[in-house]
Amino acid sequence: MIYQVRLTQFEGPLDLLLHLIRRDKINIYDIPISHITREYLSYLETIRELKLELAGEFLVMAATLMRIKAQMLLPRRAEDEEEEEDPREELVKNLLEYRKFKEAASHLQEREEISRKLFGRPETSPPGDDTEVQTMEVSVFDLVDAFKKVMEELKKQVSYRIEREIFSIEEKVGLIEKRISDNSEVLFTELFADQHSKAEIIVTFLALLEMVKQGKLIARQMSQGSDIWLYRPGSAPAVTPEEKEDDIARTR
Repeated sequence: MIYQVRLTQFEGPLDLLLHLIRRDKINIYDIPISHITREYLSYLETIRELKLELAGEFLVMAATLMRIKAQMLLPRRAEDEEEEEDPREELVKNLLEYRKFKEAASHLQEREEISRKLFGRPETSPPGDDTEVQTMEVSVFDLVDAFKKVMEELKKQVSYRIEREIFSIEEKVGLIEKRISDNSEVLFTELFADQHSKAEIIVTFLALLEMVKQGKLIARQMSQGSDIWLYRPGSAPAVTPEEKEDDIARTR
């Protein structure tokens, strides 16, 4: 039986495009359509490999990107260049509008957090941690990025295992919960440090996604592209400045 997680419960196709634009530092007004289409399709392939259930709009967006790419490859006459509409125009307009609403929602969430700190019970800082660590929320696509890095490292390893291994989502959820309970927080890559099976890595990642979906796990980064910290809701990652530097150094 295939265990499925609906990706649409996390993010949609416009979220994926905005993630790629942010990650690759792309000018949203001048999107390199060949690059963005290639990266988008690469994500869809990874999502299929994970057995995540894709909504139809992800495939519609893939078709839209390929159509725009084909239109931009068509030869244009010099006299028509100024009159012809840029095939990317509608896509850019939708992305800008969607980003505006996302930023508004994020702003409202920040105001809610500020109000909670002002009028709610003060949060207890982790023992021995007097420094405020600045972190940022990560999206499911940041998690997929981290997963792809783990899979790339796995390809470099040589494994001679021939026995069949069976893993369950429930088992991995229990192990992650115990790891978080014992250590307060854990780095994403540490969850996979002792795993050498593709099947086990995939099941562990699906378990992680399930916990994020259920609100049992929070994922944050120190900076874009760095390793991801995982911890329980209501607690902050107890990261020292030295650990933060080590985390950033590992991503360089």
